[in-house]
Amino acid sequence: MPRTSYPDAETTTGARLQAVAEELREELLPIVSAAAGPAGRPSTLVKELGVDKSLASRLTRALRAEDPLEFMYLLPAPTGLRIFIRAAVKAGIDGEACKAALMSVGRFQALIDETPGGRGTLDAAISASSAEARARNERSAKQAVYKAMSYLVGFRCEAIVTTFAIQPSPDGRSVDALDIQQRISLRRLRPTAPVGIFSQRLHPPPVDSGPQPRLETLDGELAQDVEDFFLREYSSDPLPDFQIFRDGNLTTIALSESEPSLDSPLTLTSGLLIRNVMEPYRTPQIRDEWRGYLLHSPCKTVVRDVFIHEDLYAGTVPDITMHIPSPKGAETVRHPGLHGRLNTLDLATPVDNLGLGMGSVSIRGVRSYPEMVRHSFERAGWDATKFRGYRTRMVYPVPNILMTWWFSLPEAPSSP
Repeated sequence: MPRTSYPDAETTTGARLQAVAEELREELLPIVSAAAGPAGRPSTLVKELGVDKSLASRLTRALRAEDPLEFMYLLPAPTGLRIFIRAAVKAGIDGEACKAALMSVGRFQALIDETPGGRGTLDAAISASSAEARARNERSAKQAVYKAMSYLVGFRCEAIVTTFAIQPSPDGRSVDALDIQQRISLRRLRPTAPVGIFSQRLHPPPVDSGPQPRLETLDGELAQDVEDFFLREYSSDPLPDFQIFRDGNLTTIALSESEPSLDSPLTLTSGLLIRNVMEPYRTPQIRDEWRGYLLHSPCKTVVRDVFIHEDLYAGTVPDITMHIPSPKGAETVRHPGLHGRLNTLDLATPVDNLGLGMGSVSIRGVRSYPEMVRHSFERAGWDATKFRGYRTRMVYPVPNILMTWWFSLPEAPSSP
């Protein structure tokens, strides 16, 4: 069947992609059906044509996709398609159909060759309109970053889970927070690689006369030692040696250079109260409050939970931005338009509603998490049943990227 050419000057890459996709599907489907029947099972293709199992699986999966661009994203490379078609010719399947399919594959190859960046650029363009393509591309890229960063920094961990709960302070003038962070199977890959455990930056309120932020243990006491911040019940025993560093309003806790050894993965859980950490209502200077996380540890999974007291931020559902940290540090103001999108990463960070209380906080693979959260609330004297929860879960989160949770502040109630 004669085909229309698609010169670059006359069509966009997207239009060429769609046209080539429709052409390839039309030519490949009869060949697959002739070899494997209407069901088009990969195992039948392998048996009848002797092609590789992964090639057969990818081809049949692509042909099941309804969207042309999804089909193109899943389709094997031209080299694999030529192997399949030649195997079909060898098996005695319609020669004219196979010849037409080879010509279509040639147009696919031409499209790849004429696109700067080749197949990778085409896949990136497809991912803009294909959720599956975007998810697969993102996961592959993040997994590569995880492996590279683990090697470069010399350590990694299996998972990081965090809980950040906020409620009005006793005097109602500010907001207190409960902060729990757990690192699971933290492991050095090089003997003396420096490993930071967690950092806290306390920002004073905009008005000097306001309540000043401070750190306390979960029991509401000033810490006498860095180990007072760790929950021994949910950490490796014994705890390793730590070092503490203070730089202005930033406090950082790190492992000593001698522990842990390479064959001793650690699970470390910290818990603390942060007094006067947020504003309860909108002010002339602040329209949104925020909680920032800068991920230092390469890890396979991160789960971050936020719990908001029922008497705080009524109607507010937090949302998330991901930023490459700028020289000025964390983003503390939400800017509109392009300004707000500068240095952001378009990563999938869905926020799930956990409902009221702690009934839905279980995390697959972290069996002690619900118990740990309830234990921390009880020590702090907070009523866990009065908090609504939100969660985001990321696989292979990108290290050294700033995740910021934003809370839109309500107007202060009118004075009676």
